[in-house]
Amino acid sequence: MNLVAESARLEAESPRARLAWAVDRFGSDLLFTSSFGAGSAVLLHLWSEVARDLPVVLLDTGFLFAETLAYRDALVARLGLRVEVVRPAVDREAFLAEHGRTIMQFNPDFCCQHNKVDPLAPYVAGARGWVSGLRRDQGPTRAGTAILEQRPDEAFVRVHPLATLTLAEQRAYLVDHDLPEHPLVARRYLSIGCEPCTRAVAEGEDERAGRWSGTPKAECGLHVAR
Repeated sequence: MNLVAESARLEAESPRARLAWAVDRFGSDLLFTSSFGAGSAVLLHLWSEVARDLPVVLLDTGFLFAETLAYRDALVARLGLRVEVVRPAVDREAFLAEHGRTIMQFNPDFCCQHNKVDPLAPYVAGARGWVSGLRRDQGPTRAGTAILEQRPDEAFVRVHPLATLTLAEQRAYLVDHDLPEHPLVARRYLSIGCEPCTRAVAEGEDERAGRWSGTPKAECGLHVAR
């Protein structure tokens, strides 16, 4: 496969068609991870129609908002999703007892590595394709997101069906398909990860400005460089 050419071809296709291409190409070796965060219902809805028999992987770090877990339960019931929950080897309280309750403030990269990157590693190692909901307009670190991407040190293809979608189009999709939005969005939490490292954003800030606010960190390390 000429990945660059195929990615360019898929630019003109719909998110649904891009996802269908990935399902056809990778089958059961296609990994789909969802944060069940703001706007996640778009890709979850498409997944329920195009890849209903394949699981959705949720990484439960132990630090997720209670609202995120409730939102997950609502979407699972609504869309008939099959969810596999992945958790760190060390649970929240043991992790905090060992490393301190403010570890996420003074060493967020370490926290993300142990609670996000490491737990998901076995799933990533077994995948030929990995679907995630990155959009180019979410912030500077995602502006160059391709539909398809394979990095030199990775054996799998990253698939971003929603890369060209805008925030306005995402919201319109939810309305058009009568899908609920994450309950924290109404409080201007526009990108939602772990509770200690997420805040609401002000008017004019990009969606991801509320993640690791006050630090140089902009990504957890799963999808783009930290």
